Amino acid sequence: MDTARLKKALAFIERQTHLRTKSYRMLSDGVQGEFLQAFSLMVRPGAILEIGTFTGYATLCLCRGLRPGGTVDTIEKDDEMTDIFTEAFSIAGADGIRCLPGDAAGIIPKLDTVYDIVYIDADKREYSAYYDMVLDKVRPGGYILADNVLWSGKAGSETPGHTDRQTEAIMEFNKKTASDPRVRRLILPIRDGLAVLYKIR
Repeated sequence: MDTARLKKALAFIERQTHLRTKSYRMLSDGVQGEFLQAFSLMVRPGAILEIGTFTGYATLCLCRGLRPGGTVDTIEKDDEMTDIFTEAFSIAGADGIRCLPGDAAGIIPKLDTVYDIVYIDADKREYSAYYDMVLDKVRPGGYILADNVLWSGKAGSETPGHTDRQTEAIMEFNKKTASDPRVRRLILPIRDGLAVLYKIR
């Protein structure tokens, strides 16, 4: 991928996300984007699955390290953002991105690809369910990345008062992945917390 075109596309996404949505805090920032690019370049994946496209920023960052002929399947149920990420993918000249509109819970079981990287950044209440659905679709030696696992610090605390469903769900996901012998987990304090899960078997 041409880095100048990628930079232009990411700037387009940032501008359009701030202009057109009230959820711009959901946008991956520059630091996280640089990490995702570097991670993808190190892994050199042939196939990536992303759960939660939003406006496509992380999608393009992950796309940076694809091997020639590699593919990204990205799932998004909110069709209001489709024109933003479609235009951005065109600006970047990103080939191999397949946009899958709809509910991830209905789409994931139908996918028959074996993935090198799965990136989860969607409904926090469904993280554990997404994890269960994708683990068998990741090759041994592959990775699952999950965003927002610190959840503004609330998911790392047992303090009373953090009882909303999203916080409880993230805490449940963190406990599940920490105790799963099929993976090794590292949480990086990047932005809102990024879990890196390495699949052993």
